[in-house]
Amino acid sequence: MQVVVCLTSFNRTDCARISMEIVKLNWPRKWPVVHACADSTYTRYIEDILVMREPRPLTRGALDLLVASMEAAVTKLNADYIVHLEADTWIFDQNVILRYLERLESDPHALIAASSWSTDRVPEWTRSHDIRRRVRARLALLLRRVGSRYGIRDRKSLSTQFFIAKSTPAMLDLIKSLRAGDGDILEKLLYEAVVRRFGRRAVLGMHEREPVHPQFRDVCEPLSLVCHHWPSAADAPGPDAFDRLRGKKEWLQAASLRTHGPHMKRLLSEADLRYYNGDAKRTG
Repeated sequence: MQVVVCLTSFNRTDCARISMEIVKLNWPRKWPVVHACADSTYTRYIEDILVMREPRPLTRGALDLLVASMEAAVTKLNADYIVHLEADTWIFDQNVILRYLERLESDPHALIAASSWSTDRVPEWTRSHDIRRRVRARLALLLRRVGSRYGIRDRKSLSTQFFIAKSTPAMLDLIKSLRAGDGDILEKLLYEAVVRRFGRRAVLGMHEREPVHPQFRDVCEPLSLVCHHWPSAADAPGPDAFDRLRGKKEWLQAASLRTHGPHMKRLLSEADLRYYNGDAKRTG
């Protein structure tokens, strides 16, 4: 099968270059990379195909980059499968993807593997000054012992940060047909479109990351996924309940990759990391 990595970036281009070094220099199986980028200052690095796009508002821009990267992967590289990664979302272990590729290949109904973009309200309710919310938190924990998902919201969504999809003509047509306004949530639009056209069997959930918020928003060790925006621990907002808010530098050190490209080396060695991702926000 022909697997193509579709990388999309707006202005976090240092993250994008390191993601390419992870994929191209360290993953044992060699897959081509299509990079769709909306940063006019960006210059080609080690991607196989670079697609430059005009910058657009957040949701419309993310969709435009996704469509552009997938179109190039299919038309120029004859992709059978797409691995989509937003630039700041790193996957260190290629075996994570291989496992899901095998599951997609063996299931004729499944078309896309992704986590939802869900939120667990219990941590928020637990900290609330409102007694009713604290009661809801206790109730949720009791109900979950019998299989309920009370308090987990937005499960009908698909994370566009990282997904793996069969690049069938119908799937590509669906992606190209999506229309997003500034107030839309792309993760919900994608889920609704996939289920409406292909049914729920088309979705293969990545349950290792469920629910995404807050526990796995920034890091998900079972997927070897790191996706936050802090170049070092000094930039992180401080320890959270999960004690995983190290910076990208520290996660890169811990990954013990075989080969460090020049952009990895700079992040690991430079004391002043203000250069990292230029003017891109370090939160959000």
